Amino acid sequence: MALLATSTGAHSNDTQMLSFGEYAGQTINSRALELPNLRGQGLSFSEQYQNKMLGEWSLQNINGRVKMEHDPWVQETLKDMTWRLNAQARQQAPLGLVILDNPSINAFAAPGGVIGINTGTILAANSMDELASVIAHEVAHISQRHYEHGADERKKALLMQIGGMLAAIAASAVDGDAAAAVMAGSQTVSMNSSMAFSRNNEREADRVGMQIMTQAGYDPRAMPRFFATMNQQSQLNQVENWFLPSFVRSHPLSGERLSESQSRAGQYPTLSLSQQQRHQALFDLLYWRVQSTGKHASEVTLTTAAKNSLGAKLALMRWYGEQQRFQEANKVLAEIDKLPVLQRQKLEPLLSIAHSELLSEQGKWQQAVDILESQQRLYPERRDLRLYLAEALTNSNKPTQAQALLKPLTTQQPSDRYAWQSLQLANEKLAKTTTSPTLANIATINALRYRSYDQLWNGRYESALTSLTQAKQLTENLQTTAQANSARPLLANINAEIKAIKTAKDFEP
Repeated sequence: MALLATSTGAHSNDTQMLSFGEYAGQTINSRALELPNLRGQGLSFSEQYQNKMLGEWSLQNINGRVKMEHDPWVQETLKDMTWRLNAQARQQAPLGLVILDNPSINAFAAPGGVIGINTGTILAANSMDELASVIAHEVAHISQRHYEHGADERKKALLMQIGGMLAAIAASAVDGDAAAAVMAGSQTVSMNSSMAFSRNNEREADRVGMQIMTQAGYDPRAMPRFFATMNQQSQLNQVENWFLPSFVRSHPLSGERLSESQSRAGQYPTLSLSQQQRHQALFDLLYWRVQSTGKHASEVTLTTAAKNSLGAKLALMRWYGEQQRFQEANKVLAEIDKLPVLQRQKLEPLLSIAHSELLSEQGKWQQAVDILESQQRLYPERRDLRLYLAEALTNSNKPTQAQALLKPLTTQQPSDRYAWQSLQLANEKLAKTTTSPTLANIATINALRYRSYDQLWNGRYESALTSLTQAKQLTENLQTTAQANSARPLLANINAEIKAIKTAKDFEP
């Protein structure tokens, strides 16, 4: 695993020249983008399996050690960007995107396609393009296989670094200085043997990352702009004797890198003002949603910002709802409802989500269902709407409908803890409210199974095995009843799940 840019090997040569005809409405003449070959990543089946296991192990350990930003809309917004950037360079979808609720500027990538970003990075950026530059840089590290190439001793150093990275992430949630100390100790041995490669890989990730973000439709000049922001922050910290931002520590930000990035970005066509601002409305919503869900903004801050920002206005409405100040929240909603139709439509589906949250705070679950269902029909593929709607359905005593929305999410993304938790709650509700003893028994068993999946992806292997053992005992009891036919396939599933958790528990990188 590589924390941001720390690498363990030489360059990947598995690239091809891809022509890039049109960017943001402008033509780039006599120019080609050198991106990784999409026809294959050059990995054997065994290497792919090991990367998958390492990526899953990373997710489980990170989830179990740090505070996460779980808001479905925030996750959906960043996931859409990440998957779009990844598609420019890799055939495989990322294994997972994790958003750490942490104020420092940081991001990281791991083998298997795990990408992480701190909420502090979102709040330090000024645009979606700047965020895209950070994520594209991480995608480049994965696509160029910077952590996979090299001699055995560097691979051993890489494994040493994995533990250090996880410890640093955990420490940073409590104390940034402690995180710096942990990283300094864990990286010393590994970095000594690979620093030359690290610098080369950083330059390559800058170059390929800029190509990736350009191909995906983002402004390449955003990369040097964000570098400049980090450079200013690092200089401020040095003056005040603070530790450098995590991003700068693991991504050595030299003046040479900044200069090269500015020069490279200058080779791309200059965007018009409207093109530069095409993602700004979405960034406004994202910025203030993170401020709201992370409880970073006060009432005064939100009220002031809401005069010029619709994102802040939605965040203010949410804040009033959380404070049970419903009259004031409804007043803000009424102001938004007076906006022109096209302007309101640009706020969707977040406007409907925020409205449903306000209704939920008042216990008006069925009204929340009605609002979310209209949006879910328009955007049936959106994970966030499924999760919000499932919660409202469960609380409206419609857990079966909630399950139908949630199960496809766990199939698409087995590490989706929020979906597993929601499935558990839906089955607990079903077990309590159904008049069928058979259905109540099966719902109880499934609630335990779904709890075990959440525990697995939280790195709590023993707890997951305990949940499945309880589910297995209940299922075995059913075999002596009229429900035996339902018990047999359920028992087979539980046995397979126990085996999978034991495999994950025993895995050592």
